[in-house]
Amino acid sequence: MFRPAVLAAGLLLATSIPASKAVAAECSQLAGRRIPAVRIGLRTSGAEVTAATPVEEPRGGRFCRVSGLIHPVDRSAPDIEFRVNLPERWNGKALHIGGGGYNGAVVNGELARFPNPATPTPLALGYVTFGSDSGHKADPGGDAARFALNAEALANFGGDQLKKTHDVAVALIVARYGRGPRRTYFQGNSQGGHEGFNVIQRWPQDYDGVIAIHPVYDFTALQTAGTLLGQAMYRTPGGWIPPEKAQVLDAAVYRTCDELDGLKDGVIANVRGCRGAFRVGSLRCPEGRDAGPACLSDAQIRTLEAFDRETPLGVALQGGIDRFARWPVFEGAAMRRFNFGRGPSPSQGPAFVYMMGDQMVRYMAMRNPTYDSLGFRPTEHAAALRRVSDLVDASLDDISAFERRGGKLLLMHGTVDMAVTPYNTVAYYERLLRRFGEPRLRRFVRFYLAAGFGHGDGPFQVGWDSLGTLDAWVDEGRAPGPQVVVDTARETAGRAMPLCEYPAWPRYDGRGAPRAAASFACVR
Repeated sequence: MFRPAVLAAGLLLATSIPASKAVAAECSQLAGRRIPAVRIGLRTSGAEVTAATPVEEPRGGRFCRVSGLIHPVDRSAPDIEFRVNLPERWNGKALHIGGGGYNGAVVNGELARFPNPATPTPLALGYVTFGSDSGHKADPGGDAARFALNAEALANFGGDQLKKTHDVAVALIVARYGRGPRRTYFQGNSQGGHEGFNVIQRWPQDYDGVIAIHPVYDFTALQTAGTLLGQAMYRTPGGWIPPEKAQVLDAAVYRTCDELDGLKDGVIANVRGCRGAFRVGSLRCPEGRDAGPACLSDAQIRTLEAFDRETPLGVALQGGIDRFARWPVFEGAAMRRFNFGRGPSPSQGPAFVYMMGDQMVRYMAMRNPTYDSLGFRPTEHAAALRRVSDLVDASLDDISAFERRGGKLLLMHGTVDMAVTPYNTVAYYERLLRRFGEPRLRRFVRFYLAAGFGHGDGPFQVGWDSLGTLDAWVDEGRAPGPQVVVDTARETAGRAMPLCEYPAWPRYDGRGAPRAAASFACVR
């Protein structure tokens, strides 16, 4: 939501702060500070500030960048490294920002997730921002989940680090400003979206609002399904999809579907219409045998069809989840970045979904780095998968405690995401609808599907003032009205489109400027 008055104030903070030595003086008082374990809601060995540095940036203004460590109970477990940014002019609010993938890098908290470029940063608006590395460092050898062999590190990744980081951040906020935050929000995408679900389900009393973008809430189901889809592709002779064939598929889908929303612009907004119009059989090679890059063999079509339907898991995980949603492979999927890998064996460069699933299977479920996940059968290891699910997942749909607390949730997913399928978020939202009913649910949850948006990529790369929208809802009682997003992709930057509430999609009116949001209407 674009608010000129707020924008003007934010730019003032970013560019016109009076000269002051206050930040340096206040930073120096925080250096070396210790936070005792009793101030942290889960078991730790306390925390300490390792650095407190005064910073002045064109976009963020003046703030104190505080770095530190939260020490584990198990001395063999890694510390949680955290960052808290304390602005010179505080608005009384705080923003916790989530991580990504298997985490392992400190969230610096200086930028929002997928912001509208015209919107000031959270720091420029006066928010305290904070985040962590979730309790481990990324493995330099490339095994992203190696940390999970340590039980405390795995529990931290599964969500414990969120409470620990939150409580340490609040202690530092009180030390700096003399009081805690009046509002605390959470914003995250992918694993960070999962973490947003975690705080809603486990610590609803700590947060007034959450923004969750393409959330991996059912982490164990996603990685199990990715492993099974990898098996379908790699263990079937001829089943692998080469990059050039994925591009042929992509081009054929766009030829069929791009104009179904009224405009040929490289964005397929009418995905339901596309699903009815496109037929993968139109790309079948003669007699179903591989005849080169311009067509698909029967084995390759079967691989794609496996992605296009739900994947049965063979085990019921947290929230009763026993299958994983289909992928948008026939609806304009963003396969340039998240593709089917570099060769017919995972050793040549695995498909993204298999690579991520393989890490979970080896390090979390089997706890054996040398295990071959191509032979993994979920039914034979149901207890191990349930153990991981109970530790890591945030799949419960009873979020009534968050509702009672007055919390608000903004939920968003892109239609062409091939790292986390949008239909997984649709499935969760449908569960919320069944539990709460639409009138009650809309009082505290809004779900948007972003046409053409992938996992940060895609033909329409969303910029959205989600924080401004959430804050107006929580702090001013203004429920979200029509939302507009801008494209941040280099080639098409600046075009705008409505961000439609599910299940609506943006249709071009056939007359207006194609780059203007006013030329589209959200239709069902």
